[in-house]
Amino acid sequence: MNPLSLFYTLRSYVEAYAGLIGRRFISVIWVAALCVVIWFYGYLAAYGSLRPLASVNNRLILIGVIIAAWLAYLIFTVIRDRRRDKKLVAGIEGNAEADAAASQQEEVGEIHNSLKEALRLLRRLTKKRFGYIYELPWYVIFGAPGSGKTTALSNSGLKFPLGDALGSNSVQGIGGTRNCNWWFTDEAILIDTAGRYTTQDDLNGTAKAGWEGFLGLLRKYRRSQPINGALVTLSTGDLMTPDPEAQREELRAIRKRLSELDEFLHARVPVYLVLTKADLLDGFVEFFDGFNKSDREQVWGTTFGLDESYKAADLPDRFMEEFGLLQERVGAMLIERLQQEPNPELRGRIFRFPAELASLKERLHEVMTELCSGSKLVEPPLLRGVYFASGTQTEETITAATAAPRMRRSYFLSRLFKDVIFDEASLVSRDKRLSGRQLFFRRAAYAAAVLVLAIVLASWTATYFQNATALASAEKRIDAYEQLVRGVPVRDVSDADFLRILPALDNLAAVTTDFSKGRVWPISFGLDQESKVAGRQRDAYQRALNALLLPRMLVQLQKQMTDTTDVKRTFDALKLYGMLGGLGPMNAEFASLKSEDMFTALYPGEGRAAAREALIAHASAMAKGSLPPIELDNALVAKARETVRAQSTADRAYDILADHRQSRALPAWSPATALGPLGEKAFERASGAPITDGIPGLFSAAGYRAVVLAKISDAAREAIDEQWVRGAANTAGITVDTVAQAALQLYFDKFEQRWSTILVDMRVKPSQTIADAAETTRILASEPNPIESVAKSIVGATDLRGPSAEVASANNDDLPASTTVLASAANAPDPFARLREALDASFGQSPLPDQSKDAPKSQIGQLKPALQKVQEQLSRATTSTAEVAKVFDVDGQLTNANQDLLQQARRLPAPVDTWMAGVAADVGSLAVKSARTRINDAWTAEGASFCSNAVAGRYPFDRESPRDIAMSDFVRLFGPKGLFKTFFASKLAAFVDTSATPWGWKGTFGSASIPSEAIAQFENADKINRAFFPDGSENPSISIDIKPIALSENANAVMLEIEGERVVYFHGPIQSKSITWPSTQASNVSRLAFQPGGWQQALTKNGDWSPFRLFDDANISMQGDNLFRAKYQQNDQTAEFDVQFGSVLNPFKLGALNAFSCPTQF
Repeated sequence: MNPLSLFYTLRSYVEAYAGLIGRRFISVIWVAALCVVIWFYGYLAAYGSLRPLASVNNRLILIGVIIAAWLAYLIFTVIRDRRRDKKLVAGIEGNAEADAAASQQEEVGEIHNSLKEALRLLRRLTKKRFGYIYELPWYVIFGAPGSGKTTALSNSGLKFPLGDALGSNSVQGIGGTRNCNWWFTDEAILIDTAGRYTTQDDLNGTAKAGWEGFLGLLRKYRRSQPINGALVTLSTGDLMTPDPEAQREELRAIRKRLSELDEFLHARVPVYLVLTKADLLDGFVEFFDGFNKSDREQVWGTTFGLDESYKAADLPDRFMEEFGLLQERVGAMLIERLQQEPNPELRGRIFRFPAELASLKERLHEVMTELCSGSKLVEPPLLRGVYFASGTQTEETITAATAAPRMRRSYFLSRLFKDVIFDEASLVSRDKRLSGRQLFFRRAAYAAAVLVLAIVLASWTATYFQNATALASAEKRIDAYEQLVRGVPVRDVSDADFLRILPALDNLAAVTTDFSKGRVWPISFGLDQESKVAGRQRDAYQRALNALLLPRMLVQLQKQMTDTTDVKRTFDALKLYGMLGGLGPMNAEFASLKSEDMFTALYPGEGRAAAREALIAHASAMAKGSLPPIELDNALVAKARETVRAQSTADRAYDILADHRQSRALPAWSPATALGPLGEKAFERASGAPITDGIPGLFSAAGYRAVVLAKISDAAREAIDEQWVRGAANTAGITVDTVAQAALQLYFDKFEQRWSTILVDMRVKPSQTIADAAETTRILASEPNPIESVAKSIVGATDLRGPSAEVASANNDDLPASTTVLASAANAPDPFARLREALDASFGQSPLPDQSKDAPKSQIGQLKPALQKVQEQLSRATTSTAEVAKVFDVDGQLTNANQDLLQQARRLPAPVDTWMAGVAADVGSLAVKSARTRINDAWTAEGASFCSNAVAGRYPFDRESPRDIAMSDFVRLFGPKGLFKTFFASKLAAFVDTSATPWGWKGTFGSASIPSEAIAQFENADKINRAFFPDGSENPSISIDIKPIALSENANAVMLEIEGERVVYFHGPIQSKSITWPSTQASNVSRLAFQPGGWQQALTKNGDWSPFRLFDDANISMQGDNLFRAKYQQNDQTAEFDVQFGSVLNPFKLGALNAFSCPTQF
């Protein structure tokens, strides 16, 4: 074909196409050029190593997307231009019909000036330089002339800081608004528009121009939010007009103004319809005359739900429902108002008011229907509510014929503004202008074109410099590698110093990483040189690994193989040694896993983490590459094989399973996690191990199902295949099933052992004080309950029951578990079955509805009330000021609550029984300890000092002491109201077992009494009391019968005097005499005299205890419990007396008296 002819043919086609699509022809050039570039050069585009357009299909898809987007753009622009033309024609026609321009400009000018003055005032009031226009919400009020707009505002009860409205003509009473009045309140700005703006019935179009100019100014000065709402006023008087056509014209005008709001302001404005001049309804004033100020401020009308407002078509019927409710409310108030009003005429008006209100129903339905109308082209207004109000009253409604004048008052306005309209200031929403969208898309298209060009140019430029930098860096790294390996032995290596070779390997491995690390721009468009360098780098890197890393790993493995104490470690080392030396097949995953273990053991700690990770990466790369033939130490291999042959195949299968990477990844079961943050504070490990340490995840139900059942056959098969490691090729009689079954049983044994060990090691922390015990029991009884949480966790983690076959086959589709293995899995241990039953509320209970308050609780759940009772009593014990016996009584509330807890613990399964028994024992021990401490403190404060001062070193407690205990002190100590009696009754009686001999502390939980030296002294004091204070006498009273028995021949007579009471004996008839000690006589002298001899030679004792001292000087021989014979001898004269006491508790020979000492420590 002639080239020139072809050119002219193509040009004619281009001209024809350009004429068809006009200025959009340039887009065709761009699209075509972009498609050509993608088709021929798209395969060069690369993002790192990714080349998304390398395939033909991907390039075709991208070209198709570009063409489809271009066609969509063409369709959009055509439709947009047609709409723009229609609007332009409409604008031209509107300008042609304009007249009376001068008056219209004057009207708009006045509104403009008024708005500027309002903004100046608003800026001054808010004291803000920017943003003051939006400081307060703006509302427009419009309606027909005389509909009561200004009156409603004047009497609304709102606060107007500036007084009259800006722009007002001092409207008094009923007047009118010229154009716009600006009412500044402390909560909003209200714009009162002239009524003629609503009707626009003037001939010169001034009102229309003023209204549109007003809206334009609002749009100009408050572009983001021109107004926050619109109040439409409709006079109740107009509703009652007999001319329905006039009413419809007014409604149509209002509806048109509402549409113009949306059209001019590009916003969806909330609209509030206010039915003003409600006082024109006959009886309105009289009906509500009894309302106080607060009642008159309330809202009388209905506010629609926001969803209802958006469904304008349903609002007329919805309003009729609400209007019916208003009528019902008025009807309900009628009887009361009639009873309250004494004036018959006024009562008549009140009676007629409900009917008057009902007469508006049809008219209101017409109003709502007209205002809520809409079409596909015109949206209905966002009507929020309809309200009745009265700003003031006409003279006719103020005064009735028989009533006194009433003052003018507003009804139902104040809270309408404050609580309804102002609260919804944020409801207004604005639409984005079409011009803004057009500008955005136009700029976005240009920006995209420039961005694509910049990306391509930047990619080529950046890739060139990146390649140059990366190649230079690669050369430096290779040079550095050669320097680092110089002097490093690569033959006959005998060291395992991996850190020495690490820098060299890191340098060589990072040769290609510099291409990505230094890359500023990810897209290269075909200029990237990384792939060409990477191939040569991989070969050099593998050679370096084989020369540097491999021999040192073999040395380290040889060291591990010589350790015969750890068979598993020796087996793993021998296996990896054989893999690297060619004795067995390479398993890259196993090599990587054992490399991790090796380097983790050699270089532990966070400080060496980077080196450790780098060595692991090098080892993994080496295992995946080609390894050279290596001469191994056969003698060492043979010795290691002798060590590992002792391990059964089943044991090895278990080790493989436990060492599996998936097993390592399982989360461990931790007591701290199971207990929760609160429970962790209450528990500890008896061994001292951290409570956060737990059991490997393999020994959990999740590990059992996800790893054990799924991998047990694989582990058995791998263990059988490892016979080359043992050096034995004969595997006859060894099957996967038998090995897997044995390994599974071994797992079950270790499973029970691990759980038993950790749960026995767990315990509730022993408390040091009652306060500690109260806090511990509070935690144990809290929600979520730690005991129940850890029990559920234990049960969940140890429940190996379930669909084992489905689990195994789901996790291993190619090699499902055998029937034999699954049969063994069916016999999985269930060591905590009883614990699971204890958690089951229905176990052992009659069924009750779950919703019932009487629904049964589990055994574990029943612990909570018991723990709460113990905690309450412990808390009371820490703060109680009551007597110690009331707090720590063995039969008291604390002990009973603790006893209940122990009884419940004994019925619970392990390990909860041990934990709770430990808590009960701890609480019981602390209660006894605290009781003793309080008793000891009380004794120290109340009697210890006095007792010690009164008793120590005094007679009769110390028979050798010349000092007597004062009788008053003796009574104070041992009398019925004495210190020992009262202290024992108030502080000790509840804790002492008086049935035992000797007395001791009562044992806890029914155990034997506990001996105590201090309690023994209280027993001695009790015996002293009973001996010296018989029958509860307040003072000591001892009856003594003294009978002379014998008198020596050389004595004529003997006289025994006990504190003034004398027993005289001559040789003759024997007569006994009864005396009472202490004597009522003042004398405290006791003596013995013989005749001859007389009182001058008498044996005399003085003091309160003189009889006792006198008897001490006699030779005593016991004749019975309460009878002894006293023999006195003075020189060669002798006399004998039988002394008998009134009780077997012989005060003179009372062991308790001799053994008594003051208690010092309880």
